[in-house]
Amino acid sequence: MNKSRWSQTLVLFAGLSVAGCARTMQITSGNSNMCMNVINHGEPEPGARVIMRGCDPWQNQKWSFSGNGPITGVGGFCLDVQGSAPKDGAAVIYTPCSGSPSQNWTVGNGTIVGIGNKCLDIGGGDPTQGAPLVINTCNGAPSQQWVSH
Repeated sequence: MNKSRWSQTLVLFAGLSVAGCARTMQITSGNSNMCMNVINHGEPEPGARVIMRGCDPWQNQKWSFSGNGPITGVGGFCLDVQGSAPKDGAAVIYTPCSGSPSQNWTVGNGTIVGIGNKCLDIGGGDPTQGAPLVINTCNGAPSQQWVSH
């Protein structure tokens, strides 16, 4: 990992681990200008897929996360794993918060880790417009590195 990427990864740790307090932020894939995005900002639909999209100032890219627990966004919904099972390639979706284990996430080694110790990842590995978020076995790939802003 180059020095610039390492510094940005540390930003994720610093931003998410401050005394367990949640704050609203954008979360980008590494040092790209692509943000985690939920479709239908303002009125999220349960089960909507979470995708990558060019960063913008809208609420559908603002996330609240303390570094350990649920990641919530617009409308108070939570990031979840479709099927609530730790299966490689399972879609990351946006659902009402229920306290399910598949809605709990932690920060570790520059990654966001969910159910079954699977990493938040970008389907296809490239943070292009509309690329879906999934969970996969953690492997240190750039598509599993996240930075908060």
